[in-house]
Amino acid sequence: MRVDDRASLKAEALAFLLEPLGVDATAGAAALMRLAKGVDAAAHERGCAALPPTGSTLPWVSGAVAACVEEHELVRRAADRGRTLSPAEAGTLRTLMRTEGLRSRLQAFEGVTVEALRADPAVVALAERLLPGVLEPCRRAHREWPAEIWRSIREIDLDGAVTDLRRRRGSRQAAGARELVLQHSVSAARDLRNRDLVMLLERVRDFVAAEESYEAALSVRPDWWRWLGPDTDFTFRSDRRDALVWAIRARDTGTLSGSALEMLADDGVRVVIEQRLATAPTDTTALPAAPATSTAARLLTGLSAVASRTRVDELRALESWYTKNAEFLDRVAAAMDARRSAPGLGEALTSLAGELRLPAGTLDASRTAYRDIQSALRAEAEAHLRPASYSAHAMESAHLVGVIRRIGALERELREAVREMPETRGRLRVAIVGRTKSGKTTLRKALTRDADRTGIGRGAHRTTRKTSAFELGSVIYLDTPGVAAKDDDLDAHHARVACDIADAVIWNYADTLRDEESAELRRLLLSGKPLLAVVNVKERVDTPDRLRLFAERPERAFASAPGHMARIEQVSGAVGVTPPTVLAVHSGAAHEALSTGDGALRDMAFRASRLSELERSLVRLLAERAMPLRAVRLADGVRAPLAAFHDRAMAELTHIGLVLGDLEESTPSRQAALLDAFQEAGRNTRDRLEAERHLARRQLADVVPGLGGVDHSQRWSDFITGLELTELVSGLEGEFAQALGKRRGVLRARSGTAESQDDEGLYIERRPEASIPVLSMAAVKGAATAFLNSLAAQEHGKGNAPGAGKANSTAETMSHVLATLAGAAKAVHGEVERARHAKDKWTNETAAEAEAKLDELFDGVERQLTRVIDVTAARAMARFEEESADLSRTRERFEQLRRLRSTVRSALDSIDLVLVRRLLTLVGGDPAAVHLARRTPGIELRVRTDASRATEVRAFLQDHLVDVLTERIEIGNTDD
Repeated sequence: MRVDDRASLKAEALAFLLEPLGVDATAGAAALMRLAKGVDAAAHERGCAALPPTGSTLPWVSGAVAACVEEHELVRRAADRGRTLSPAEAGTLRTLMRTEGLRSRLQAFEGVTVEALRADPAVVALAERLLPGVLEPCRRAHREWPAEIWRSIREIDLDGAVTDLRRRRGSRQAAGARELVLQHSVSAARDLRNRDLVMLLERVRDFVAAEESYEAALSVRPDWWRWLGPDTDFTFRSDRRDALVWAIRARDTGTLSGSALEMLADDGVRVVIEQRLATAPTDTTALPAAPATSTAARLLTGLSAVASRTRVDELRALESWYTKNAEFLDRVAAAMDARRSAPGLGEALTSLAGELRLPAGTLDASRTAYRDIQSALRAEAEAHLRPASYSAHAMESAHLVGVIRRIGALERELREAVREMPETRGRLRVAIVGRTKSGKTTLRKALTRDADRTGIGRGAHRTTRKTSAFELGSVIYLDTPGVAAKDDDLDAHHARVACDIADAVIWNYADTLRDEESAELRRLLLSGKPLLAVVNVKERVDTPDRLRLFAERPERAFASAPGHMARIEQVSGAVGVTPPTVLAVHSGAAHEALSTGDGALRDMAFRASRLSELERSLVRLLAERAMPLRAVRLADGVRAPLAAFHDRAMAELTHIGLVLGDLEESTPSRQAALLDAFQEAGRNTRDRLEAERHLARRQLADVVPGLGGVDHSQRWSDFITGLELTELVSGLEGEFAQALGKRRGVLRARSGTAESQDDEGLYIERRPEASIPVLSMAAVKGAATAFLNSLAAQEHGKGNAPGAGKANSTAETMSHVLATLAGAAKAVHGEVERARHAKDKWTNETAAEAEAKLDELFDGVERQLTRVIDVTAARAMARFEEESADLSRTRERFEQLRRLRSTVRSALDSIDLVLVRRLLTLVGGDPAAVHLARRTPGIELRVRTDASRATEVRAFLQDHLVDVLTERIEIGNTDD
């Protein structure tokens, strides 16, 4: 079908509205319009449901036209940039441009790789944590990079240059090294001394070392991480990270396909997007809201695919035609939506469709059934595949990250599998292929009743060099270049391509079968393509007499045909396939008959050419072989991505379930073990704290005598520091982290807040001491007091004995001296005793104060340990709760995916059932006879039918379709 034909576009629009009736656009716009009018009349006659507002489907047609216009503009802009866009890529690009958030992030995607766009959120989160730290040495070295030295300085031997520059200035090595460095520097560096150059080179060396460290870190990571931490300025690009996360989210939620996002890695595509966004708003071509009718939605889906390959002016003509007939077309759409709910209307519409005379083998009602299956599967997948939010702890479990990644990959595969519907509309394609100068063009003109001789080769010159197409009824014939040309293999390539896209092939056999031709024939036979071999008789009929002689005695011309037929059968037997139908035809005689003026001769020569027999055989081949194969291709086009997902899911889900079950089973045991480890670590630390308390109290007796002096604070601080109490807290936290690390976890922050220890918190009075000056003063004071007392006693004695003699003077003097000494000694002893009592009191009070302070200190540490234990345990338990929640969310996604796999299996079985019923219909069987069907492409087909009809179904399938579907067919009873 030519999609650039305006009449065909109108037929397509009508066919998409009438598709549930099984009609095809190949019927033509006029026939489909008559059918649509009949549908409209039947709807009114049988009281069709309320009609939609006039023009309700028109916005969809206008939207398809607008979308096509934009796609054509995108293709043109891409071509200007040297980038060729296919229609599918243009549609994908248009969808990408209309995605919310692209405009603000487009610049950030410069230089992005396809691998980055395929990454998982867990890997991006890991890069966000690790890359800034890895880049820090590079960033620091880059800030210190000497602006007056070029980066090419790294090309020299830095260590050797530094060593030589440090040599004696006038030495040859120093001069040579200086000259080498200056060759890589700007002129400003020439004013620097060797010593200054050495300092700059050392900075360069640091920079090189930082770069090497960065490269080493990236060597064990994905290459696209470099895009997040670029070489220039050595900064982690958070804008690129945000853009990448946006892209991954758009992919994982199904907003955009993975192939659409990968277009952002193409520089030419990004430029096209950037230019388009700058010149036009992204919502100008936005389609209206989803229609309330399924027919209108079907119209958009089909018409958009056709419009994407159609010129703009023809689409405008279609839009104008649809606008004029919008009210009528809306009534047809309403009738098609109501046909299932109104049995009488459904019967009437089916009868109308049966009256539409279409060429044999063009209807394919299974297309609608396949679309319904896929639409239902897409709706279910979109309803259940929802992105799940995970805690930061989930990203730290390698096993859980692996499970999440694999589930996400399966979800993306499922979205891709149900995204698009393969196209199957259009006429059947038949390729005419054969050796150069075998008469392929002559056969084409005879089939089309074209008497013109243009394009028919003469002599050795081959005329057809490219594949051309011509239409005949419901078939498009492809006239291909000849194969086995000695001087050019390009013609054979064109012929092979035409055979690959054709539904059937006519092998035009000439008078020989060379090795090159035989190889091409074997390739076609092995491909399973429906093949009709035509032995083209070449007896000359270029004059009326020769044509009459052929018409009267055709057996003379066909005498050599059996030998050629045997040669074709021999080639088929050599490759182990059933020989194709072989016919002998004189296409030249049929073509000459078209131009003769003698009607009787024309009819007789045409019958003698056996062209009519060829046409009848071709109709049978198309009905019995080509159309079943097309039905198989349609089913496989819908089925293949679903089957790929189903097979992958069967293999993956089993492993995912085992890993997920192991994680779920191990989490409670790890939690209990961690609590036990915490409790054990807490008990051990408290025991060590209590032992330290007793040891400190014993050491306190040695510490107290040294206090109370000028270095009191330092002595006390040294004593407290020597107890190493802070190490108890940090050691406990270390044990907690180690215990959690053994169980695949980490704590993201310290669990407790350390109390500041006041080492100078012991306030005591100054230590009392009996110093020499104090004792001297006490002795003088005591001596003076005793001397005065002695004098007073002497004076008192003189008064009682007034006549005492001079002889007593010496004794009195000695008495005074002794009294003075005794007084001094007594005074010193008293002072010493007082000082001793004061020191004992100070020691006791200080010891009590120090012991109380020590207890206060240890009590504080004990409280801190308790807080560390409580907080760490609480945070660890919260972490396990988050992990359990992550596992619960993952389990939910897993179960949904498993249910969706079962749904996909059911969809595959439904597709197979539709296919088998369709093929039974083509060969004259009753499609209702088959109740269940399941197949493995190319291997086995299993069907279930009623016991009474098993023989009938087996006969139809095995006699006609076994080589189309599979190698083996198993037919069983429904009750088995």
